[in-house]
Amino acid sequence: MVQERGVVPRPLTEEELRKLVLDAMNASSYAETLETYHALYGHIDRGITHGDVIHGLEHSWRFERQPQFNHEHWQWKYYVATETVDGDAITIVIAVDSWRREFVVVTRWPEG
Repeated sequence: MVQERGVVPRPLTEEELRKLVLDAMNASSYAETLETYHALYGHIDRGITHGDVIHGLEHSWRFERQPQFNHEHWQWKYYVATETVDGDAITIVIAVDSWRREFVVVTRWPEG
C-alpha cells in the first residue's frame, strides 16, 4: 500500500541510526529477525555471513550514500559501509522503522 499523503519524516543522522541499530540488536529476541529471507539466502555466493553483518553493524561504519525514502513502505533505507569479520569492505542496506525503533537488513554486498 502506498501512502499518498503525509509528511516524510527526516532521515536519521549516522549517530541516531547507530543508536537505533545497537539498541535494536541488544533487544532479547531481535537476532532472529535481523535479516530478510533475501538477505540471508538470496546471494549466498557473496560470501557474507550473518556474523559478518552483526560485526559490521556493531563496529565502525559510515553512510555509503544518502538515505533513500521508500514511499511504498513509508520508511527510510540506509546504505551502511562497513567491514566483515575478516576486514573485507561491504555495504549493508537496512530498512528502518524509526517510530518502532526497529530495522531489518534488506541486502548486503561486497565492495571492490
